Amino acid sequence: MTLRLFCFAKQFLTVFFFVLSTSLVGQTEAKVNLATLPFLIPNFGLEVPLGKKQSFQLDVLGSFWDEQPHLDDTPFHVNQVFLEYRLYQQSDTQKWFIGPHTGFGMFTLQKPDFAIIYDYWEEKSGAEKRLDVPDDEYQSGRTAFYGFTVGYKKRLKKGFGLEFFIGAGLTQSWYKGYKGLRRVDLDHPDETVYRPFNGSGEVAAYRGGLMLTYKIPTFAHKTNPNE
Repeated sequence: MTLRLFCFAKQFLTVFFFVLSTSLVGQTEAKVNLATLPFLIPNFGLEVPLGKKQSFQLDVLGSFWDEQPHLDDTPFHVNQVFLEYRLYQQSDTQKWFIGPHTGFGMFTLQKPDFAIIYDYWEEKSGAEKRLDVPDDEYQSGRTAFYGFTVGYKKRLKKGFGLEFFIGAGLTQSWYKGYKGLRRVDLDHPDETVYRPFNGSGEVAAYRGGLMLTYKIPTFAHKTNPNE
């Protein structure tokens, strides 16, 4: 867990200092998700203004639990990276906003059925939804996200602010199912030869929370050494 957390922090800091080193319009905002912090799941973001009502955001989330202390005994490993373009209600990039986004993630967890809005894969194949999934079964794989975020941002004092947001859309996943170390998502062991991964696609809610935001100060460069 310590090594995964270190790699996650290293990747975020690399992106963070890259953004700070570039000459970008306006002030970059750094963010942390207050809703995930109590569960020790870090979720950080950087938002860069592109115009009066537009911005670009990068945010990353990581969970490194070998067991879910608040849910069950299965692993809860999640890494997500999102790129998002935002359109705001006001010219100072606050109040209501909507943002199309794309993302990529890696996971080892038990699928959270409560977050699924529509499972078109099951509708297409005619498969019946399992209602009695054992607590020790989980999935491990990769997923891509294509959707929208809606939210509301309110400026506070001294560069701080609060932002509520929720995001949903289409997910496409490639995974393997396990019970302990034994694979359980195939009807027959020989299927691993021609189908090493299972696939699934759902419309789901997969991100959200309450961000504490902070405008990173910008420093003007003096052109006259005598000033």
